[in-house]
Amino acid sequence: MKKADHQLSKLRLRKVLDDRPRRIRMLLERGLIQNASEIPDDAIPIDPEVSTQATLCIPAVCYQDITFVCTDCGRPDFWSAGSQQHYFEFSKASPYSRPKLCYDCRQRNWQGGQALK
Repeated sequence: MKKADHQLSKLRLRKVLDDRPRRIRMLLERGLIQNASEIPDDAIPIDPEVSTQATLCIPAVCYQDITFVCTDCGRPDFWSAGSQQHYFEFSKASPYSRPKLCYDCRQRNWQGGQALK
């Protein structure tokens, strides 16, 4: 990871941590959770105002690191909570999306922005 990317990643993490109380308060107000302790300390609560998850049947009220096995190469990998937050809240992806390929296989399957498969 480049130094500039690492700094940007740290800034995003700081913003998410600073926003945690507001997100938990909104989840409580909307009745999506009954108690703040339902959100683990290492998880990122969803933002009901921007998350596509909040308008559907919510599969989860927080983002946590997910481990999975790549369907191409069979290696174990993980999908970080921060990456999930970006994918669901900023990219507006389906809340039911789950990772299938590790980073290396995703890179190998993409060429010039076009999927090979």
